[in-house]
Amino acid sequence: KEFTKEHDILDVWFDSGVCHTSVQMRNADMGMPADIYLEGSDQHRGWFQTSLVSSMAAYGQSPFKALITHNFVNDAQGYKMSKSLGNTVDPEDIIKESGAEILRLWASHEDYGQDLTISKEMISRLSDTYRRFRNTIRFMLGNLSDFEPTKDALSPSELTPVDRWALNELHGLVEKCTAAYDAFEFYKVYHALNNFFAHQLSATYLDILKDRLYTAKADGPKRRAAQTVIFEILRTLSGLMAPIASFLAEETYSYLPGPRAESIFLTDFPKARPEWKDAALETEFAALLEVRSAASKVLEDLRRQKQIGASLDAKLHVTAPKAMRASLDKYQAGLREFFIVSQIRLSDGPELKIEAAKADGEKCERCWNYDQLTHEKNFNANYCPKCIEALA
Repeated sequence: KEFTKEHDILDVWFDSGVCHTSVQMRNADMGMPADIYLEGSDQHRGWFQTSLVSSMAAYGQSPFKALITHNFVNDAQGYKMSKSLGNTVDPEDIIKESGAEILRLWASHEDYGQDLTISKEMISRLSDTYRRFRNTIRFMLGNLSDFEPTKDALSPSELTPVDRWALNELHGLVEKCTAAYDAFEFYKVYHALNNFFAHQLSATYLDILKDRLYTAKADGPKRRAAQTVIFEILRTLSGLMAPIASFLAEETYSYLPGPRAESIFLTDFPKARPEWKDAALETEFAALLEVRSAASKVLEDLRRQKQIGASLDAKLHVTAPKAMRASLDKYQAGLREFFIVSQIRLSDGPELKIEAAKADGEKCERCWNYDQLTHEKNFNANYCPKCIEALA
């Protein structure tokens, strides 16, 4: 008939589960339901379950809008970490040795729905990836030193086809990253960014741009077009990287030219821009990139045979089937830049065939392109007509 109030835990899962009442409803900054409940997969029968059941019973609604569960971290061999086995990895040690940014990248680069592994070799690989990100960004920022977006930026209609292709690829990256963030699939963001840096940027677009950035007229439309796209790429990448590479995103944003907010974290998340999307261009450039890949192998063979040094020492003869030839013809004006060679000739044929040889003419001292007109009617016999025009 007499009861004494007990202060011990009634039930560990119930006591933690009713946080919707004891914490969320008592904190105006949290609210009910919470945006996210986050815990390990062992909580499906624990905190997650008791929170959901007690909230449904008391209030008729879920205590959370989204539920994220993660698995656990094992060593490089897949064994559970244990102090007795001596295979534990302290996050503080990684931060001291490699920095918090690398630890953040590691946390984002694998699917946390599965058990994760961590090792020194993995951290080293991620450090290499991060270094590639930084070096690529540094190259792009370096080429914006004389660019003021409010007066120098060009409209999409003024860009070259390869510039518009790069913006189309950037549009696709924004869509992929946005969808992945919305689904809390951070590893898809990491891999999309890694692929974009390695393939669309370093191996393709920036490789093609070097001649234009270094040798075109400083304030001419071709160089300004390249700078316009580089600026848009950097501004967009800063926002896309911010949740998983926060320091790099903030640092990149701080060096962007033109007006900007105090921090990347005070800006809106990037949105896909419909004017960047060009499905027809994407299809046509897929054919061009196929030819470019095949041409690179042929040029590499010439390089191994020591017949050429740089690819600009070469000329190409491309024989292509009808559909592929149509794409090549359409963008013929920019093919030398696209393939990074001095001359190119096109022919019809039943299948793709690429031949390469030493380029004709003389090497321009300034841009390293070969041209048969380099020694004719020029004020400087060592410059090609393209460079003389750029310097005028």
